[in-house]
Amino acid sequence: MNRKKMMPLLILAGSVLVLAALLVVLKLSQAGQQEPGIALCDFSVDAIDKVSYSGENVEATLLKGSEGDWMLESDPTLPLDQSVVSSLLEKFAGLTASRQLQQEELAEIPALSDTPLMVFTISSGETTCTLTVDQANDVADIYYVYDENGTVYTVAQTDLAGLCKAPRDLYLSQVISEKTIEDVATMQVETLHFTQTNGTWTLTDDPDYPLDQDAVKKMANTVCGAKTDWTITTPEEDSVYGLDTPDVTVTATFTDGTSLTVRFGNLKAEDDALCYLASSETPTVVYEVNADYKAAFAVTKESLYEETATAESAAEDNIVAEHPVGGKDDFADVAQSE
Repeated sequence: MNRKKMMPLLILAGSVLVLAALLVVLKLSQAGQQEPGIALCDFSVDAIDKVSYSGENVEATLLKGSEGDWMLESDPTLPLDQSVVSSLLEKFAGLTASRQLQQEELAEIPALSDTPLMVFTISSGETTCTLTVDQANDVADIYYVYDENGTVYTVAQTDLAGLCKAPRDLYLSQVISEKTIEDVATMQVETLHFTQTNGTWTLTDDPDYPLDQDAVKKMANTVCGAKTDWTITTPEEDSVYGLDTPDVTVTATFTDGTSLTVRFGNLKAEDDALCYLASSETPTVVYEVNADYKAAFAVTKESLYEETATAESAAEDNIVAEHPVGGKDDFADVAQSE
């Protein structure tokens, strides 16, 4: 077939392909417009002032404070990460159903059970929206959700995943002190006394002792910047946490004349990756912190001996770790995990 006869066929084939592509785009656009979802909550995020939820072995109630900050009803002084709470509220406010079941369809699904999977109560002033998540249909990947009027909806399981956040998931980690290593003038670790001068550490009572600078910096950084995993806002007696006879007591005195004392207690029985810590800056609470922090202070004068250490080399190596348990070239595994 010559080239002139093929040209009209090629043009026709190209036109067909263009029309097919346009048809696909049109169908996708129509599908998006036809399935916007059914809103299950009539409140905007800003209008919500209380959220209660239960399910997945969690039961909690969040309240909005007078300043707009959110708190846990059962533990109002527990520091919460407001950005995490805001994200959770956005999910509640944006909940949608795929469809509403008609009366004739209700006989085809299990009856509402006495032990629903999850219950959400979202409030704005005197108005409340209650959603009860009952049976799951794993084949269709949906939950059957009832509103306070008994109307039944189908909701994608992925849309409800992670809404029952435990308090630990909402917790805002605290820093033991706002001071940095540069602010530390002296530090006492049990019977050892250290002095910092122009970034160089010495033993106060033996300034010529060849001191492992990295190990001392690691301890000073830990005192200043250790982060908490949890705050016990109403602690029991110190003896419950091993803080009456602490494993380690550390006192840092700062260049402005203030000081900070921290005491490290027992490992947590349920999770020995954590230990208890008390701080003189917040004497009414007890913290749970990474147990690696306590390990940083497992030193003796002999273990801190570094034969090659000199005042000149220490000054050259004056590197402040970014993480409180780190020293020069020593950013501990805990820093990697946070």
